[in-house]
Amino acid sequence: MNNYRLLYFYWAIPAYLLFLVIQQGLVYQSSIDTYENGTTYLAEVTDFDIKQIAAQSNGYIDIRFETEDELIERRLSLSVQMAQELMKSNNIPIRYQKGAFQEIVLYPTFNIQKSTSLFNMSVAFIGLVVTVISGFFVNRYVRRKVADENDEKFEIERVD
Repeated sequence: MNNYRLLYFYWAIPAYLLFLVIQQGLVYQSSIDTYENGTTYLAEVTDFDIKQIAAQSNGYIDIRFETEDELIERRLSLSVQMAQELMKSNNIPIRYQKGAFQEIVLYPTFNIQKSTSLFNMSVAFIGLVVTVISGFFVNRYVRRKVADENDEKFEIERVD
């Protein structure tokens, strides 16, 4: 097998970026749907933590709320912008829609969540376009290298 053929695995990168675009699009649409059609509850904050490691900051919030038929406890990851909105809250109003792709939407951070998923989707889409364009050049390179190796070299011998 020709080692250059392994470069065809390059297409795993655009496939993953396409997955990210679709996933973030679903998060965006489902967040809006949950916000508009979900049921409002008041969730109790059971734990809250922000971690700052070098230039990265992220955190999580554990919430608990009760619906008509069950007690729901969830851990939601937060960006720094979201965490700042929720830092001093013991209770947070939420919208909950069971079975939705994005089941829980926090009222105070809805606009941040919506814009973050839209931004993530845009960045993944730009990356997808760039990697697809680059992929065509990779394919041309591989085809050329494989064709060069498969060329038979003819030797002409003079027979007297």
